[in-house]
Amino acid sequence: MPGSLGYEEHDANTFASWGIDYLKYDNCHNNGLSPQERYSTMSKALLKTGRPIFFSLCEWGQENPVTWAASIGNSWRTNGDIKNTWKRANCSN
Repeated sequence: MPGSLGYEEHDANTFASWGIDYLKYDNCHNNGLSPQERYSTMSKALLKTGRPIFFSLCEWGQENPVTWAASIGNSWRTNGDIKNTWKRANCSN
């Protein structure tokens, strides 16, 4: 399910009312929106609440977030999911 997609302001206000300090916002089920557009919408909604919420972007580094994420969030992913397999654990693969 798309979660907060389309409900960013409502959800940001809910998170703030709960006293949330940290939000890891995933990019699954994004309905074709670019991560930059999707995260920017939630970032603005969080800032509008007036509560300092650490905003962590989870987009797996696919659209080079190092070039744009700093203006939107506090931290971001630079790689895919870590898995418990020898292939993924071996740095030469």
